[in-house]
Amino acid sequence: MKHACLPFVLIFLLFCNTFILPGQNVSLQTCFSIAQKNNLLIRQSQHSILSRKYALAAERLSILPSVDLLAGYNYLSNPLTINLQTVKNGVVLGSSQQSVYAANEVYRQITGENLPGPAQQEIYNTSKKIIETAYPDYNPELSRQQYFTAGLFVRQPIWLGGKLSTARNVASTELKSGLLNQQMIENELDLTIAIQYIRILYLNTINELNKETVTAFEKNENFANELVKNNIIPPYFQSWTKVLLVQARSRQNNTLLDKQNALAEMNRLLGVPADTTLKIEDSLRYRQTAMQSPENNLSLQNPLALIAGNNTILAQTNIKGARSLLLPNLFGIANINLYQKDLPVTTPPWMVGLELQWSLFDGFKNYKRVQASKQIAEEVSLQEENTRTGINTNIAVALNRLKSLRQDIAALDSARSEAKITTSLIDERARNNFSSPKDINDALIIQEEIEKTYYAAVLGYYIALAEYFNLTGASYKITEYLK
Repeated sequence: MKHACLPFVLIFLLFCNTFILPGQNVSLQTCFSIAQKNNLLIRQSQHSILSRKYALAAERLSILPSVDLLAGYNYLSNPLTINLQTVKNGVVLGSSQQSVYAANEVYRQITGENLPGPAQQEIYNTSKKIIETAYPDYNPELSRQQYFTAGLFVRQPIWLGGKLSTARNVASTELKSGLLNQQMIENELDLTIAIQYIRILYLNTINELNKETVTAFEKNENFANELVKNNIIPPYFQSWTKVLLVQARSRQNNTLLDKQNALAEMNRLLGVPADTTLKIEDSLRYRQTAMQSPENNLSLQNPLALIAGNNTILAQTNIKGARSLLLPNLFGIANINLYQKDLPVTTPPWMVGLELQWSLFDGFKNYKRVQASKQIAEEVSLQEENTRTGINTNIAVALNRLKSLRQDIAALDSARSEAKITTSLIDERARNNFSSPKDINDALIIQEEIEKTYYAAVLGYYIALAEYFNLTGASYKITEYLK
């Protein structure tokens, strides 16, 4: 049963992870796809974007009220009291006088005349004695010396002078900056992978050229051996041919080692294990391309230009944020005491209200911040213009370089064709005893140098082409020219 399930497990792992099938030639587009899933820089940027998304979501929720549970234990040095003794005389005298006034009003309603003076005095004295006897001779407490509090405090932003909208705009711009940064990382990574891939194709081509050169030197060595055996040429011609054959084999081995190193570096760029075997066996073949003339809009999709433009938007938003510091803040507030036992009599069970916060004078700090943010915006705007100008200039230079390399390739292609013909003619003459193995060696060396120079120009051409697409923000387009 276990053996029966094994193929399904392998298929599942193949589709859930990025595996490279043994024997399958890996294309540049496949390398891009693998790097998108495994490269550490891209994964790092993805976490940064997720963090910025959460920050934006938090700012969007800042318009909602905040509800805090406030609880505490209070211990007072002395209980809160009200000093009744300071107002005792006023209360006693005022109340006594009020009693006389009330009695006089009643008497006048009955008799039509005021109470006699002695009667009023008697009522006054009697009331005074009664009130003085009943008046507290202590100060009553308004709270206990220690008590607990527990309640809900609600704070609702109503108008903050644009601070909340500015914070949301800044968070949104920061998120866009993270997305553009990821785009830049992907664009630069595609360029690096493309250059490495082109270099591997170049090494494959040079390796094939080295094999042909080794085969030609081996053939020439055998030819020299025959001539030495027949005493047609001196032995040193044979020795010189062996030396050149050893050097050609050494160059071949060095090329193979360079390819191994290039594949190891490619594994690092793709984010796959170091022992992963990549099969890249294609050769580098020249394919002429018709490039677009330099225009200003070519830089519009360059991630660096987009980031510079986004920084300008962020700087403009920061000006609004600095100005909002000069405006007042208005909040709605509410408080509900959940634990009302032993609360001071001055503390209500609940309350609602409005709160205005406005910094009337801060030493002109916020005004200076506005001025500083304006200068930063000017600086960032100039930086954006400089970035776009530099990119457009680099695009024009890249196009000129491609044009120059096309001319070099055309000239070298003609030269290598002539070199092949010349080598063939010299070899034919040598077979007819009109030339020596040394002439063949010299022709093979020149032919090899011209061939390698040609492919070096092709390598430079495709690297320049990859850099051109990188400047236009589309490094992946190089795949269309390496199929």
